[in-house]
Amino acid sequence: MDYDEFSNDNNPFAGSNHFYSNGISSNDPSDLLDSGTSLGVQSVDSEPLPIITNQSVTISNYELLRDFKNVTTVFYRIEYMSKSTLRRYSDFVSLRSYLIRFFQTKVLPPVPEKHSLGRLLKNPFSYKSDTKIIYRRIRLLQYFLDELVADPDIKQSEVLLKFLDPSQKNWHQAIKSGPLSNVSSKSILLTSPRNPLIPNPYLIYLPIPPLGLVKKYDSKLNSSIFVPLEAKVKILLERVQALEQTSKKIVKDLEKNRIALIELGSIFNIFSILENQDRNIEEFGNRVDLSFLNIEVLIKSITVKMFEPFIILRQTLVAMVHLLNYRKLKELQLSYLRDIILRKQVRLKSLMERVVSESKLSQILENSVVDSPSLNKAINELKLRKQKQNLLSESSLIIINKQLQAEDDDESFIRDHNQDTPINNGHAGNWKTAIAGTSSSASSNKIHTMSASSHKSVSKLSADELASEISKIRLELNEKLIPCYTNLIEDVKFVSIDIERNINKQLGVTIQRICQVMNDWKTVVYGDFVQSCLGIWSQNHSLT
Repeated sequence: MDYDEFSNDNNPFAGSNHFYSNGISSNDPSDLLDSGTSLGVQSVDSEPLPIITNQSVTISNYELLRDFKNVTTVFYRIEYMSKSTLRRYSDFVSLRSYLIRFFQTKVLPPVPEKHSLGRLLKNPFSYKSDTKIIYRRIRLLQYFLDELVADPDIKQSEVLLKFLDPSQKNWHQAIKSGPLSNVSSKSILLTSPRNPLIPNPYLIYLPIPPLGLVKKYDSKLNSSIFVPLEAKVKILLERVQALEQTSKKIVKDLEKNRIALIELGSIFNIFSILENQDRNIEEFGNRVDLSFLNIEVLIKSITVKMFEPFIILRQTLVAMVHLLNYRKLKELQLSYLRDIILRKQVRLKSLMERVVSESKLSQILENSVVDSPSLNKAINELKLRKQKQNLLSESSLIIINKQLQAEDDDESFIRDHNQDTPINNGHAGNWKTAIAGTSSSASSNKIHTMSASSHKSVSKLSADELASEISKIRLELNEKLIPCYTNLIEDVKFVSIDIERNINKQLGVTIQRICQVMNDWKTVVYGDFVQSCLGIWSQNHSLT
C-alpha cells in the first residue's frame, strides 16, 4: 500500500488553495478543548475517556503534533505493556491494510470511517475543534485494538508489535522494513494465504482473473456452502443498517428536544424573575433544566451504547462480505489456471499429432512402390486432404488469433491496470488495494501469454518452431504450471475451510452483540433515563 494515500488524514481540501489544505493550522492544543454548546453547557463528547486498567492496550489521550510532512495532525497515545506510543488515524488504516495481507482468512475488526465531507463543509471554522470526531475515533479505535490483541495469532504478530513499539516513532519508515516489506507481492492473490512470507517460486505463475468474472462464476462448492452463507451475512447487514439509521434518527430527534427544553427552561427562569422569584415557577424551570441535561446524558448513552456499536457491526459485516468475495476470487483463480493448463495441453496434443502424422507419411513415402497405382492414389488423396486442411486453417487463423489475444488481455487486465482512483469505502479500499495490487515479478513472468509461434496454426509451423514450442510447453506444464496448480489447490482448500469457520464464528458473535445492544437499550439506556425522569418530576422530589 502506498502510505501517501493516507498522508493527509482525509483532508478533502488537500492539494487545493483552500486555507485548510495543509491540515489543522492551530499550534495550540487547547483549541481542541474549547468546544461547547449554548448556555455554557459542556458538550458530552468533550469529556476525556478514563484509562481502562483491565485492558492490555489502551488509547489514553490525543495530542496535536507535526507529522513527517510538517503538518499539524491529531496523534492518539497508545498505552501498552507500560509503554506509550503515538499513532495517527492513517497509521491505523495502514496497519489494517497490512493485516489483511498477513491474515487473509480472518475477519479483521474495522477502523473508523473517514471524516464526513458534509460535516466539514457545514462547520469549516470549528472543524479543528470538533472533539466529537476525536473522541468517537478514540472509542472506535479502542475497539479495533482490543479485538486485535484478543486474537492470539494477531497479538503475537510482528506487524502489530511493531505498531505498538514506541521505538518505531515513524510508522511511515517502519513499514519499509521487514516483515512488512517481505510480502512476496502487493496483491494477496499472488501470495500464499497459508503464509505470505514463505518464498514460493510457483507464485509468480499465478494468473489474476478478471474481476468482472466474479459475479458470473459459480461452482458446486460455492453454491452449496458459500452462497447461503453470504445470504445470511447480507440479511444481517440489512438489519444492522436499519438499526443504525434508527438510532441515528433518535439522536437527531432528541437533539431537537434538548434545544427546545433549553429554550423552555430559559423562558420559565425569566418568567419567575418577572413574577418576583415565584418559587413554583422557578422550581418548574429548574426541573425543565434538569430534563434537558438528562436528555444530554441519554444522547451520549445512545451514541456510545447503540449508534457506535451498530457502526462497528455494520463495518464488520461488510468486511465479511469482502472476505467471502476474496474466497470466491481464489476459487475462480484456480478455475482460470486450470483453463490455461487445458489450453496448453490441447495445443501440445495438436503439435504431437502433427509430428506423428508427418512421421507416418514419411515412412509411407519411403516404403512406397512407384508402380503401384492404388498406393499412389492413396498418397495423393492424403496430400490433397492435407492441402485442404491447410486452407481451412489459414481462413480461421485470424479468428483464433483474435480470441487468444482477447483471452490474454483479460488475464493481464489487473496486473497492467493502475488503480489510482479513490475507493468510496475505506474498508473496501483496503481489500481492493490488496487484491488488485501489482507485482513486478509476476507481471514480468506471464508464462501463460501466448508466444508468437503459438499464434500460428499448427500446420504452418516449421520443423524448428514445432520442436521449440513442444519443448517450451512441456517445460511450462511440468515444471511451472502443474506444480503451481497443485499449490493453488491447497491454498483454495485452506482458504475455504478457514473462511467458512471464521465467518460462522463471527456471525454468532455479531448476533450476540446485537442482543447485548438491545438489552442495554432496555436497561442501561432507556431504563436509566426513565427512572431519572421519574425522579425529577416526582411529587416528592425537592430541588432545595
